[in-house]
Amino acid sequence: MNLDRNKAHSPRASTEASPARPSASGRGRWLTQPLEGLFDVALQHRVLDIVSFAAAAALIGEFLYILYADKPIGAVMQAAFWLGLAGFLSVPVVVRLTGSVALGALIVLVALGGLIVVPAYYQGGASALFTVWFLLIPLLAGLLLGHRIAILMGLFGVGVMTGLFALEIVGRLPDPSEGMDPLPAWLNLVSAIAFSAVVGAIFAKTLVASADRLRAAKNADAAKARALEEAIEGIARVGSDGRFRTVNSALASMHGCEPGELVGTPADTWIVEEDRREIEVAVAALAGSGRQELTLRGQRRDGTSFVENVFVIGIPNEPPGEHYRFARDVTRQRELTEQLTQSVKMDAIGRLAGGIAHDFNNLLMTILTASDRLKKPVGRLPEPNPGPEYLGWIDTAAQRGASLTRQLLDFSHVKASDPGPIDVNQSLRRLIGMLDSVLGTTIRVESELHGEPLVTVGDLARFESGLMNLAVNARDAMPEGGCLCFRSKKRNLDPADPRFAAFHLETDRFVCIEVTDDGAGIAPEILDDIFDPFFTTKPVGQGTGLGLSLFYTYTRDVGGAMEIHSRPGEGTTVSIYLPRSDQLPFATEESAVADATGDETVLLAEDEPLVAELLGIVLTEAGFQVISCADGREAVENFHKYRDSIAVVLLDYRMPELNGIEVFDLIHGTAPQTPVILMSGNIAGAEIRDLERSGIRGVLRKPCSGSDVLEAVRSAIDLRH
Repeated sequence: MNLDRNKAHSPRASTEASPARPSASGRGRWLTQPLEGLFDVALQHRVLDIVSFAAAAALIGEFLYILYADKPIGAVMQAAFWLGLAGFLSVPVVVRLTGSVALGALIVLVALGGLIVVPAYYQGGASALFTVWFLLIPLLAGLLLGHRIAILMGLFGVGVMTGLFALEIVGRLPDPSEGMDPLPAWLNLVSAIAFSAVVGAIFAKTLVASADRLRAAKNADAAKARALEEAIEGIARVGSDGRFRTVNSALASMHGCEPGELVGTPADTWIVEEDRREIEVAVAALAGSGRQELTLRGQRRDGTSFVENVFVIGIPNEPPGEHYRFARDVTRQRELTEQLTQSVKMDAIGRLAGGIAHDFNNLLMTILTASDRLKKPVGRLPEPNPGPEYLGWIDTAAQRGASLTRQLLDFSHVKASDPGPIDVNQSLRRLIGMLDSVLGTTIRVESELHGEPLVTVGDLARFESGLMNLAVNARDAMPEGGCLCFRSKKRNLDPADPRFAAFHLETDRFVCIEVTDDGAGIAPEILDDIFDPFFTTKPVGQGTGLGLSLFYTYTRDVGGAMEIHSRPGEGTTVSIYLPRSDQLPFATEESAVADATGDETVLLAEDEPLVAELLGIVLTEAGFQVISCADGREAVENFHKYRDSIAVVLLDYRMPELNGIEVFDLIHGTAPQTPVILMSGNIAGAEIRDLERSGIRGVLRKPCSGSDVLEAVRSAIDLRH
């Protein structure tokens, strides 16, 4: 393996590069360089420099000693000395020029080998004392170049010493040693060299294995550090003293600062003071459970707060109180959950209101029908006759009750009429013109309307009623007077914006209507409840709490949205977003109907006995023949029995056995030419349009008068012919 061209020596660079680099002990490589995995290249250079300079110094010292002892030095010895010295001194230069630690190590080993073998040949062969220095060569080879080179140098040493021993035995050495038996010297020397080679190889393998483990540990630490840094959750380590030791960027971002600003600071100071006791209890409980989960409010550097889920996990074998904290900002999730909860709650109350309104409508219909039928006979009574006045009071009370049920049905998503195009600016001008008598003289009304016509599609009555309710709320918020401003403009919204998760936006083109007052404002603690039905801050008897919730429901029904921005003492702005349409507004005119009389047969299905009886009387007095049924199944049976004589079918929507729509489906399937009229106070406008497209002749909204019923029956019969 080659360490020659390492480009980076920092721990981060090495850990990032190592996954792409084969292991230092990879098979098929002679040079495994054990020091590579333990030291960086600069340190390897220093180790090699020390070895080469030490060898050069030792060689110079030996040469000076020979000169001092006045011993003869032959030409070969001198050549070996100068070549060895040049080799040792060239190592630092060669390594820095080539960048190759392996090449420098080979030069050192070759020079050492040469400086031992050559003198040994001229000064006693294998029996020479200085041949023991050859023991260092396999050890150095293992340390610098790996186990294979250690074994190779050991074999080389054994081979060389064996050759010198053979030359010494046959007397071919220039200066054989005297007084020493060459055989024991050779045996000891080759055994020591072999042992040195084995030790060098084992040492090299041990270093390589240690380097691999160290590299794996560094890679794991780097991967963990990278994962902590790139995690979307906030992660921190808190010491036993309660201070942050490490912090990742996600946690710092939650608190609106940099990681360095958090490290070393008390961790609990970044939690809202009222919630700090919870985290203290959780940390104290780690000794028993090892893990705690809680939701609390974190604190940002600018003093604002956010909601976070925090997991506190103890660290085994660490001082008590030391732990990890994993945090996630759930502020937006909490807001969305509250919005969805609000939506579900309003839907549930709406369904309840719809059921109540249906039963109440039947009572009101009985009152209105009876009052209507009494007007003529009572009017013929002699004077003084207070009867008409009393009937007027009854009729007025019933109409007011009907208005209340319409509000309840609006709240339960039932539309009073088919939607049509609405000129927003025209409606605002009409509203502003009526506000003088409503708001009084202390409130100034201003308007900033868009220069172009702004058209939306919806129920004009519900739309203008909602705007009027906002104006009345603004008046009540400014008892000392103030300014009320209406604005209209075009706005583009993103349907995926989390702010509008509780609504059902299907377009990005909207008409924005802003109603702003400079009144008392709304306290933050009740702002989330402002759309709740029956919620009101007004004194008892001065408000029902339905107005704003009904307008909120209307905006949802038409695919729009609503927002409120308010601060105590600074006023309130209500923003209404309604889908923008390219239709042109139009005016409708009532068409004339024929006289509401006849002699045809009407199949009447109504489960409320009082309503059924009164409708039967109304129809009979108008000349119609009536077949009355108490539930849907009886209506189907009587239709099949008297099918040829029935001219029109009048059905209540909600009945036992079969409801009005189910009865219509059965009748229409066998006699599509027979007109069917549906009576209901609790059916959605979209469903009504679907029924009309499928063949139903008309829908009467309860409570309705006897005259309304007669006109609808007469019209359905006439349209049949």
